[in-house]
Amino acid sequence: MSFEVNYDVTCPVFNIQTYSIHDGPGIRTTVFVKGCPLRCLWCANPESNLAKPQLMTYSSKCTGCGQCLPKCPKGAISIGPYGEGESLKYIAITDRTKCVDCGACVKVCPAEAREIAGKTMTVREVIDKVKKDKLFYDGSGGGMTVSGGEPLAHPDFVANLMAAAHAEGITTCIETSSFGSREAVDKIYPHVDLALLDVKHMDNTTHEKLTGVPNTYILENIRHIALDLKVPVIIRVPTMPGYNDSPENIIATAKFAQTLGDNVLVNLLPAHKLGESKNESLGIANRCTITVPTDEYMQSLKKLVEEAGSPCKIGG
Repeated sequence: MSFEVNYDVTCPVFNIQTYSIHDGPGIRTTVFVKGCPLRCLWCANPESNLAKPQLMTYSSKCTGCGQCLPKCPKGAISIGPYGEGESLKYIAITDRTKCVDCGACVKVCPAEAREIAGKTMTVREVIDKVKKDKLFYDGSGGGMTVSGGEPLAHPDFVANLMAAAHAEGITTCIETSSFGSREAVDKIYPHVDLALLDVKHMDNTTHEKLTGVPNTYILENIRHIALDLKVPVIIRVPTMPGYNDSPENIIATAKFAQTLGDNVLVNLLPAHKLGESKNESLGIANRCTITVPTDEYMQSLKKLVEEAGSPCKIGG
C-alpha cells in the first residue's frame, strides 16, 4: 500500500516508555498520546484524559520552600498544611481553579515536585526516539506500540506514526478502547500489525455508566478491525472487582472474542491502584474504590474464559 508519511503532523504526547515488556510482544517502545473521550471510573492514566498539557504536583517531594509562589502569574499557589499528626508538613498547594498549566512553577522547583504532563510532538520527533532501539525490537520480536489516552482521537498523527515505523522496518501495535469514528479506524489500521482492544463491559448500559460512553461503536469497530480489515487482535479486559468481573460479563466477553476468528486470545488485566496517586497529583478526586484482585481470583476468572471456549492469559 502506498502511503506518503507526513512527518510534520503533531499530537500531544505524555510519555514515551522504552524497554517495555507490556502492550505487545517482545521489547517495545510505547508512545502514549494525550486525549481520551472516555472517563473510566478507574482510569490508570488520568493525565491522558485532556488533550493539552497539565500540571502535576507531588506532595511527597515538596519541601515547602516557596520558590514557586512568586513565579505563578495567576497567584494560584500558597503554602499550606498537608497530612496530619507526625506526618504533617507545609507544602506548596495549587488552586486548580486559578491554575492555567503554564509550567512557570515547574522551572523553578528545586525538588522536582512539579511537572507538566504532555507536550506537542511531531511524527518526526517521536519516530526518531523510537528507532533508536530498533536493535532491541529486532532481537526480541518487539516494536512500537501506540497507547493513550485514545489513539483513535488522533487519527492523522497515529496513522503517519505507524507508517513511519513501517518505513524504518519496525512492527506496530495499538492499544485502544476502539471508541472512535469508522473513518479514524480505516485511516489507522492499514498500518497496524497487532491490535490490543479493550472491552470494559459487554452490556451497553453498564459500559456507559462505567466509562461515560456506550459500547455500540466499540464492538462494531472491533468486529470491523478483526473481520473486515483482517488485523490480528487480542481482547483485553481491565478486570475491576465489583464493576465488570461478574461471571456473566466475563463469559459474554469470551463468547464475543470467539466471533472474531479462531483462537482469539483474551487478556485479563488485574486492577491496580496506580491511578490514585496520579489523581492526587492532578487535584482530581478518585471516582471509585479499586480492589486489587488476588492471584487465585484471577485464576478463577481465567478458568471461566477457558471453559467458555477462548484461550486466556492473565496480564499482557
